[in-house]
Amino acid sequence: MLEPSYRRQAVYYGLLFMMLMVLVPRAGHQGDIGYWANWASYILEHGLGNTYADPSNNYNPFYHYILWLFGKLLGNAERIRSYINSLKGFTLLFDFAGAIWAASLVAQRNRRFELSLLLLFNIAYLYNTLIWEQVDAIYTFWVFGAVVFAVQRKPVLSVMLYVLALATKTQAIIFMPPLLLLWLPLWWQRPQWIWKSVGAAALTSLLLLAPFIWGGTKNYLPHILDINRDAVDYAPVVAVNAYNFWYLLFQNVDLRFVSDAQHFAGLTYKGWGLLLFFGFSAITLFPLLASAVQSVLKWPRTQIRLNPGPSIELVLLSCVLIPLVFTFFNTQMHERYWHPAILFLGAYGILTRSYWLYILVSVAYFLNLESVLHFLKSKPYTITIMQPWFVATLFGLIILLGLVKLYASVKWPWTALPEPSASS
Repeated sequence: MLEPSYRRQAVYYGLLFMMLMVLVPRAGHQGDIGYWANWASYILEHGLGNTYADPSNNYNPFYHYILWLFGKLLGNAERIRSYINSLKGFTLLFDFAGAIWAASLVAQRNRRFELSLLLLFNIAYLYNTLIWEQVDAIYTFWVFGAVVFAVQRKPVLSVMLYVLALATKTQAIIFMPPLLLLWLPLWWQRPQWIWKSVGAAALTSLLLLAPFIWGGTKNYLPHILDINRDAVDYAPVVAVNAYNFWYLLFQNVDLRFVSDAQHFAGLTYKGWGLLLFFGFSAITLFPLLASAVQSVLKWPRTQIRLNPGPSIELVLLSCVLIPLVFTFFNTQMHERYWHPAILFLGAYGILTRSYWLYILVSVAYFLNLESVLHFLKSKPYTITIMQPWFVATLFGLIILLGLVKLYASVKWPWTALPEPSASS
């Protein structure tokens, strides 16, 4: 039985959930919503295992389970189309779960409910789900859980959640480097965790893919692999409405119609974007790399428990910067690719009580989304703060400030930890 205070909080969460679903009017990206209605109807008629027989289907497997459930609940194609905007309720559950999990990281239980509202009352956090009606909150939740479990020294659970993230959205791949830097010291400490992690990843993948391998008229695994391979260059343009670095270089140009295969100084725009992304990612992840190397080289396995590893605050801030530099420097970026930074920054702010970076990212993300969708229909979208160059400048400033904050907060492992005893 839940304690009375938890029961009250559950009621409050339920009321807030229903209010958000009822009061936020229909908007959304009609193209994607139309696809989801078609896919849900197709799954209802032909079965989950045959969903990839629809040639328009280019989503990874996990979301099709939600479409299957949505279709089962509604029962027919006509009702699916009539209530398709209610589909966002499934994604909203992941928004709530992420906010609650982030707030649960603080030790004081009596503060957790109110701290979760810092995310659930943030229009930038919910805009992507409620208004844009996209599904990035789902893979963001899985990645967040994978990172938290890795910090808590639970690599098997961490790997399982990361597989779910990849099975939801291909761009979850950008979190593999920080997660590897968290997993490797744990695997070195206990080699049996390697095989357990590999086994857990294989089992999770098998369970997810089973309907699409054996449950349809053919094996659709090659098609799923093609979807992930073709995710790169799906939109080979400089930007797809993400107001990033490229908007600082091009003025008064619609970058959705500029090919990223054009050359500058011997490299394509895409090549320059990747070079900058990898360079800034290396800078971002260096503290985690230093911690991982120090754990493996300096500490014998018999004394590994003396090494607490990187702090959760350091890990969260590193995972904030990864999606920011990914979206800021790469070509082909959509406006919603900033999304994971909000949850990680919310958790970081909750733990450190430092919210200014969280506020800045929320403002920049909201401005980018709203300047594309025009949901609020406020008068002048030509004002300075709505201009792509302004939003891009704000994101660039946030990245620089985040890096300064990251390195200022580092307790370098070779100075912060005790030396192993000579007897070991």
